[in-house]
Amino acid sequence: MNVEELASTECSTEKLAPLARQIAQTLIASLPATDIIDISDHVDIVGGSTLPYLQRTAGEAFIAAINEAGRKPQLVHALRTLPQQYMVYYQYIHHLCNIPLAASPGTSPHERAIAVDLQDHESSREVLARHNWVWRGQADPPHFNFHGPQSADFGIEEIKAFQQTWNDHNPTDLLKVDGSYGPKTESKLLISPVAGW
Repeated sequence: MNVEELASTECSTEKLAPLARQIAQTLIASLPATDIIDISDHVDIVGGSTLPYLQRTAGEAFIAAINEAGRKPQLVHALRTLPQQYMVYYQYIHHLCNIPLAASPGTSPHERAIAVDLQDHESSREVLARHNWVWRGQADPPHFNFHGPQSADFGIEEIKAFQQTWNDHNPTDLLKVDGSYGPKTESKLLISPVAGW
C-alpha cells in the first residue's frame, strides 16, 4: 500500500509509522544534536504514528510545562513527516475522518517540530500557555503551537529528509534535495510505500 491509497481509504496514520520513522531518522541524522529533542520520556504516547520530537527550544519549554504540571500529557502528534501531513491534509480537504483543521504539506508547524496535539488538551492549556505554548482554540482543540524562539528552516529540512530518503531507495529516479514541496516531490510521496523501504 502506498501513501495515496492509505490517505483515501483509512483514517488512522498508524500504518504510516514505518515510513514516518524512516524519514524522521534521516532528518535527525542530518541535524546537529542540539537542534532537536526527544520528549518520549515526558509523555504518554497515544498516537499510532507518533514521532516524539520537537525543536530543542520548543521541547525544553514543553518539558518545563510538564514538570510544572507534575503529570505526563497524552501525546498524539509532535513532529510530523511529509507523508503524515499529506494524509491529514488530504482527509481535511475531502471532509473525511472528522479532521477539523490541517495545513497543507510543507507548511505545518508539526513539520517544523513546533506543535503538539494532545488527547488530554483541556487539562494542559493553562500550564502550556505559561511556557509559550499557545492553544489553537475550538477550531482544532488538541493543537498547541510554540511561540518562542525557533528555526525557520526546520520545515525545509523535514522536506529534504523525505527527498533524501526517497533517493536512498530509488537511485534511478532521483529527486532534487532542495526542501521544496513541488509536483515532482508530491508525485513520489504518493507512491511511497507506507511500510517504508
